Amino acid sequence: MPPTVHRVPENRIPVGISVYDAEADEKFTRMIVVNHAEVPSDEFEIPETGKTIAEYNPEYDSDAPVVETVYREELNEDVDGWKWMPVEKLAEKAESAGIASYSYPATRLKTTSSHLPNRVGTHRELFCYQLARLAHLAATIEHPEQFQEPRLWETYNKQLDGEISSSSILKENKYQLKENQGICTYCNREAETTFDHIIPSDSGGTDGIDNLVPACQSCNSSKSNQNIIDWHQKHSIPIDRVVLGKYIKIQWNDLEREGRLDSELSQPVRERWSGLEITRRIENRVTN
Repeated sequence: MPPTVHRVPENRIPVGISVYDAEADEKFTRMIVVNHAEVPSDEFEIPETGKTIAEYNPEYDSDAPVVETVYREELNEDVDGWKWMPVEKLAEKAESAGIASYSYPATRLKTTSSHLPNRVGTHRELFCYQLARLAHLAATIEHPEQFQEPRLWETYNKQLDGEISSSSILKENKYQLKENQGICTYCNREAETTFDHIIPSDSGGTDGIDNLVPACQSCNSSKSNQNIIDWHQKHSIPIDRVVLGKYIKIQWNDLEREGRLDSELSQPVRERWSGLEITRRIENRVTN
């Protein structure tokens, strides 16, 4: 049975982020988030239909937050320099240009960065890309007034070239102590927690703090000895940035020691990572 997940804020997709409709027939048609509706799906009425988003499709969670988007291609054509303007101006500028907006439950949208680009072909490139996504998420949260996407690939290239390096696992442990006190790292609910192994013991995971995160009994039992990425994907749960940061650093060190860091990604590995979303609790973020 999948765990119940509580995220704050509930909508993990900030304004200015590039997304696509995960349920559309034409995948990867890019849209840009321009606004978050103030009412949930069961109160947000779709223009000219007389129905709320929740009524339009009974499978939608009636309490799901609503995300308003516009097509990226239309922004490119009709709004000059939109990537460099304050993100709070996007909705206004799009409306002034006559660009139609489309509203979705947040759970229906995927960030375009969650899928693995073709240019990412080795384990080193995979880890650099995921670390760039972590940096992109942090920048988006710390500077919500700015459009951050152009910096993602800049960060990736610097990671790959060795111009910047990932922080030590000790920094992730610092985040964990400040962000996860009395809270399950996986479902983000207040609970009595025990430590769970990111890399299971029977897969060679150690009992050191670098491989441990606080988890409630429900999530600990549900995850059991599964790969942490597989478990999050199975339940469509965005992975906490602390967990992902620790996992990447452990895997990086192990593959580097084995001389396999620059080996090509197999198709199962690509499928494992494709569509993985990342989350971060911003009300308790660490700033130093």
